[in-house]
Amino acid sequence: MIKVCIISCGMIANSAHIPAYRTFGNDFFISAVSDINENSARETAKRHGIPNFYVNAEEMLEKEKPDLVSVCVPNCFHKEYTITALNAKANVLCEKPLAFRVSDAKEMFDTAKRNGKILMACQSMRFTPDRLAAKEYIDKNGLGNIYYGDFSRIRRRGIPYWGTFHMKKISCGGAFVDIGVHMLDALLWLMGNPEIESVNGTVMQNHKNELGSLTSSGALTGNVDSIRKFNPDEMDVEDFSCGTLKFKNGANVSFKVAWAANMPESSDIRLVGDRAGIDLPSGKIYFGGDGEEILKTEKLIYNSPFAGHIYIADNLRKVIKGEAEPIVKPEETINTARIIEMFYKSAEIKREVYAE
Repeated sequence: MIKVCIISCGMIANSAHIPAYRTFGNDFFISAVSDINENSARETAKRHGIPNFYVNAEEMLEKEKPDLVSVCVPNCFHKEYTITALNAKANVLCEKPLAFRVSDAKEMFDTAKRNGKILMACQSMRFTPDRLAAKEYIDKNGLGNIYYGDFSRIRRRGIPYWGTFHMKKISCGGAFVDIGVHMLDALLWLMGNPEIESVNGTVMQNHKNELGSLTSSGALTGNVDSIRKFNPDEMDVEDFSCGTLKFKNGANVSFKVAWAANMPESSDIRLVGDRAGIDLPSGKIYFGGDGEEILKTEKLIYNSPFAGHIYIADNLRKVIKGEAEPIVKPEETINTARIIEMFYKSAEIKREVYAE
């Protein structure tokens, strides 16, 4: 059995991580959870029948000595708790985004390597039927040389008014790193993780007084123990972002991401190559002239709004046993961190930023 502990007991721990580990109950045993809010820790342990709960994560790591730790704390604390868990000789699955600076991401992976442990970022949105099928098609050179792409992740009204997503000192960023990072990761993965050359990014805030439902803001299965009263005056992160990416292989990408915008809802990726182009999630493949076909996809194995976490848990148990390679690779996560850092720097100084 792989002994698991979970740090922070918010929605993503309750709705995604714990059910994912429970899917493979013959391999994972969740021994404890921790949260600085004692009530959240207690209620999560009670809800899921987990033996122990703690207020102090370090105490939990010392007493439980887990094989694997899920780090589900807010973004700005990913590095701190990930390194603490790695130094406690545990493998780590850290929620996205792993880091906001490439130097931090490298330090975290160096710590994992020094301790002989696995560190994986929970980039769970690669694992949709259309994207899995597209990856297989692209890896067989179905698109040829990919020279252009775009992605769009738009919510009509989906600013998270539960938790602290809207506060920069806790979440480090807004829509781009909450929902946009999933699209960025999936796009880079589909493209074969090309090396970034430059980023031009813009952030805006337009709709902080216009809130939607819990579901529209990402709380897909509830489990939001205590809804913190939302104060729009506290919101100092973007609800809309857009920009362009240029890669060293010559490819260009444009994107737009919004928690709230007067646009159609979307979660789209398009890639254009010299042999064919592909549109996701429709799965349409476009060839020269009028040639078209529909990508063959299979249904998700797991019926869950957080099915990607189950795919990752499945992969992790095999990696820990030495039966597989990590499905989300360090070099991919480092590339994502580099682009995040460049994006926010570009937005700050209002010009294109180069990797060098």
